[in-house]
Amino acid sequence: MGKTKAVEDWLRVKILDILNKFTIGGVEVTASAAELNTLDGVTASTAELNLNDKEAQTLSADGAITIKNGTVKVTKAGVAAMTLANPTDVTDDNKELTILSTTAQAHTLTVTGGFGNGSTGEDVATFSGAIGDNITLKAMGGYWYIVGSHQVSVA
Repeated sequence: MGKTKAVEDWLRVKILDILNKFTIGGVEVTASAAELNTLDGVTASTAELNLNDKEAQTLSADGAITIKNGTVKVTKAGVAAMTLANPTDVTDDNKELTILSTTAQAHTLTVTGGFGNGSTGEDVATFSGAIGDNITLKAMGGYWYIVGSHQVSVA
């Protein structure tokens, strides 16, 4: 029992087109088979999957750090005065941010409300002035927590 041309066209356009490109319901699937297989059996939310979306920012002047998940490279020739707003509770939980100095300067990082909600006694991180100074922060519950650092002091 053969299908009519109209039924074949309907199946190809409305359901699944594998002749020219792989589409489902009119939406093209661009992931490779390997990428789809990687997700086989994964029960993660979109937010959890997006934690892998690392960003990068280069800071060559005083100012705000605008990313929340990735690496900030500090390249200012003089001391950089950096600011970082608190992450959004729940939305940004588990995001990690590393701030790395590529210049030999005593940069400062001021965080709203302090690291881990430590208030004004724990709101400024000062880099020692050596190339490679760095601090890694994790977002949780609307605050940044220090999970690692090299030659950075907090007061």
